[in-house]
Amino acid sequence: MLQQRYVLVGPVGAGKTSLFNALNDDYSLAVKTQAVAFDQQGGVDTPGEFFNHPRLYRALISTTTEAEAIIYVHAANDPICRLPTGLLEVYQNKRLITVITKIDLPNVDVPAIKQMLLEHGLKEPIFEICTQDPTSVQALATFLEQDVPSKRKAQ
Repeated sequence: MLQQRYVLVGPVGAGKTSLFNALNDDYSLAVKTQAVAFDQQGGVDTPGEFFNHPRLYRALISTTTEAEAIIYVHAANDPICRLPTGLLEVYQNKRLITVITKIDLPNVDVPAIKQMLLEHGLKEPIFEICTQDPTSVQALATFLEQDVPSKRKAQ
């Protein structure tokens, strides 16, 4: 069972909902509803529109206040870092995890995407995931199962 409350953030089409479903043992293709989704363990899936439109940043920040971990999701077939300016500073008190999805697509250069994300200020851990492969998702799920004692004691 996941112990960290997390919020998935990222641009439209990054694969957040597919990852959210996979973390809940549903490996079917996701249908995006453009709504915030919650699970029983405290996970939250946010719409990419929260991330893509500056007017919705407040909604994104409000959605993440109770989270212990922010998971930035970036598609392996997207050569542009879409991380909004200042977002890393907003989340400096949260555990920031980066996930590269869609690694199974043809002609993707995962090492180049990872390097680009590192150059834009994201740090390890960076997980490389195919959301249709339970083994691929398990590394992230295991990481999220780890307790964060310093955060727990503060509550």
